[in-house]
Amino acid sequence: MDAEVHNIMEELVKEKVEKLFDEAEQKKLPWLSCSCRQCRSDTLCYVLNRIPPKYIRSGRGISHHISDEISEKSQIQADISALVMEGMKKISETQRPHLETPENDEKKDSPVFNFPTITGRILNGLSFEPEKNIQVALYLNGKLCSPINTSWENPCKINEKTPGNFVFWVKPEPAEKAGEKKVFSFEIKINAEGKEPALHHFEVGLTSESLPRNAYNPEKSVKLPDFFLFPVNDAYDSMQ
Repeated sequence: MDAEVHNIMEELVKEKVEKLFDEAEQKKLPWLSCSCRQCRSDTLCYVLNRIPPKYIRSGRGISHHISDEISEKSQIQADISALVMEGMKKISETQRPHLETPENDEKKDSPVFNFPTITGRILNGLSFEPEKNIQVALYLNGKLCSPINTSWENPCKINEKTPGNFVFWVKPEPAEKAGEKKVFSFEIKINAEGKEPALHHFEVGLTSESLPRNAYNPEKSVKLPDFFLFPVNDAYDSMQ
């Protein structure tokens, strides 16, 4: 599959598998016979084979997904949790040889700061309707951010198919080691013909991880407050 195509369910399931295995270990649940990496991977496969995938390719694809996600999110999480528990129990009951991974085949750590996706919505300040045909740009320390790959636009162009919504995913930044903490200063710039330009500063605190993350996960996202655009010299201004 194209490396730029993501099944957004994969990362959701992966996180739930790790969380429930860790919790089962801590509680020393009697039915959990093993929680090794292979058992976790088998559980991941068990769940992914039983739920429909949701593929996205770019920030534009996520913009389409955002509106559906809100209403479906709680039910999806509940379904995934139930399937993970079912898979964990079935796999714990199955006795089979575990594969050994040679030391020289293990991935070397490449510590990075993995950025969350950054989402937002732009509305007309007079009608409160979603804006269309405008351009939004994301900057880091005064420079235009590099997207994680070419399918994620920066600047992001909002059109009739993605009214009001924008999404950015910034390329990971190298770190000296995993566990390093750093605050990143971002800036959103919005330009639209006939509208007052908008500028918004915000910061994101991150802890570096041992490897780059390339699977989209809606749980790792920063949602910015709504932006409102007003016409240049609108009716209210002319009354002042």
